[in-house]
Parts: sequence; C-alpha cells; structure tokens
Amino acid sequence: MVRRRTEKLANAVGVVTLGFGVVLTAMPRRSAAALGLGDRPVLAGAVGLTDLVVGSGVLLGRPRWPWMAARAALNLVLTGCYAAEANRPDGNRRARSGAIAMASLTVVDTALALALAKQRGGERASSRTPARPMP
Repeated sequence: MVRRRTEKLANAVGVVTLGFGVVLTAMPRRSAAALGLGDRPVLAGAVGLTDLVVGSGVLLGRPRWPWMAARAALNLVLTGCYAAEANRPDGNRRARSGAIAMASLTVVDTALALALAKQRGGERASSRTPARPMP
C-alpha cells in the first residue's frame, strides 16, 4: 500500500513538473513575473526546459529516484534564486513566498526520492535472495 502511494505521488509530481515546464517554456516572461522571479525570462525558460526533462524522467525513468533527487536539487537552486530576488531593494513579496515554497518542496521531493530509492533497494534485494529449499 505504501509503495502504491509513493508511486502515485511520484506520478503526480511528474505531471505537475511537466505542466510547469510547458508553461515556463512557452511563456517565460509572463511566468517569471507571475511567479515572483521579476524580469528574468531567461531563468524561467531555463527552468521550464529543465522541468520538461526532469518531469519526463520522473514519469518514465527507471529507477525513478535519481530524477526525483534532480528535482529536489533544482528546487534548492530555485530557492536561492527566489531568495536573491526577495532581497532586492524593492522587496518582492512573491519572491519571499516562492523561496519558502521551493524550500518546502525541496524537503518533500528529497523525502520522496529517498522513499523511491529505498523501495528500489528492497526490490533488488528481494530479487537477489535465493529461495531456501524446504527441509
């Protein structure tokens, strides 16, 4: 049951990541402004392209945990970008919220990456365990 929930959550994360990737790539200037990244359309576009790759990996990659770990790492980088934007003299409130959200998502994605890795490790261990003959 836990395995199914982990897989469903990873699927949802992959779909959401792909959705953000499409929007950020197609409309980088509007996305940057809406998300609190200021006038940084190149950053938004780069994040969008990365989200397209990472989201695809989360959905289709096997094992999945490295892709989820990559998403956590990207979120950590974005936390820094949002924090830098929030610390500008004009004090962008959306950027402050974005930094908090990305830091929170980093924790969630890291936990999910670890759960997927543990699940994967259990699969490999059980497939290598030889069957014991009956006495």
